[in-house]
Amino acid sequence: MNKVIAGLALSAMAGSVSAATIYENGKTNVSIGGYLGIEAFYQAGYGDKDKSFELQNKTSRIRFAFEHEMVQNWIAGAQLEWGFNPTEGSSEEDPLFSNRLGNIYFNNDGFGEIRVGKQWSAYYDIAVWTDQFWKFGGDASGTYDGRNGGDESGMGRADEALVYRKSVGGFGLAAQYQFEKDASARDYGYQLSGKYDFDFGLSIGAAYAANGYDNTKAGYVGAADQDKATSWLAGAVYESDMYYLAGTYGEYENLSRKFSTLADKANGIELIGFYKIDGGLYHVYAGYNGLEDKTSGSQGELSYAVGGVGWKPGQVLLALEYKFGLENKDALGADKKQDEMSIQARYYF
Repeated sequence: MNKVIAGLALSAMAGSVSAATIYENGKTNVSIGGYLGIEAFYQAGYGDKDKSFELQNKTSRIRFAFEHEMVQNWIAGAQLEWGFNPTEGSSEEDPLFSNRLGNIYFNNDGFGEIRVGKQWSAYYDIAVWTDQFWKFGGDASGTYDGRNGGDESGMGRADEALVYRKSVGGFGLAAQYQFEKDASARDYGYQLSGKYDFDFGLSIGAAYAANGYDNTKAGYVGAADQDKATSWLAGAVYESDMYYLAGTYGEYENLSRKFSTLADKANGIELIGFYKIDGGLYHVYAGYNGLEDKTSGSQGELSYAVGGVGWKPGQVLLALEYKFGLENKDALGADKKQDEMSIQARYYF
């Protein structure tokens, strides 16, 4: 069965992915992939903060993918992925391993794909277009936001999720449902997204997400009248042999916790541009994240620009990325903006 592992295809959107087939017998395929990442991370001093420069883990991960041809044209599979910390000892606050993905799926070319478990969300099918920096990003699209984080809110790697995807010609559609979760007071969550891929490298799309919460439960976060969170996101991406250009714009209600309190309303914009040299062996890139709290009376604002260079010969990435902190104000206007820099190395396996 000479197929690309369907379980890795979605992860590939979030960055470079390599996978090695460790077992194949014609109907069953097992692959392993991931990367080891280490970075030297610099933070400039600001206000009463001292500057720092330290060596740390850079989102190292390992993933396993399994596929089996059940009957003709029907594939069953599973995907497992853990983050791990190769630079420090394990502790309760910083465990050696952490769960990133765990799901089972069934795929048929005519039916589409249905996947259940912890997985990249329907919303992320659009948000991923600007979540492409090697270090920063994803702060203004709602991807890693939410009253208990992007996984619980279903915006990034969605917890307890059921997702259906189907492609027809250039159209791609996705629908998601998240089940109840007492620990975070979530009653339900659902998402819809759609995109269209043109044949000259351009794609456009939009996504909608909604979560309902029970404000009587112990895990509830926010005011009593903030028991429903909604998000709209629209985006476009263009990619060629030399360029990658993408942008998203989102509006969020009772979702964002980037400020001191849960924002009644917020909106955000993300932009990114890559220039690829020698087929992507070298690349330079720049972009912007901007998120503004639109709650009445709030001064909350987060914005920064990013610039970087990278070299990726085969299975290795070496990159330098600098974040120019423009604004990082809480609801009362206290600014914590800070310049940061990442010098990182990754080995993909």
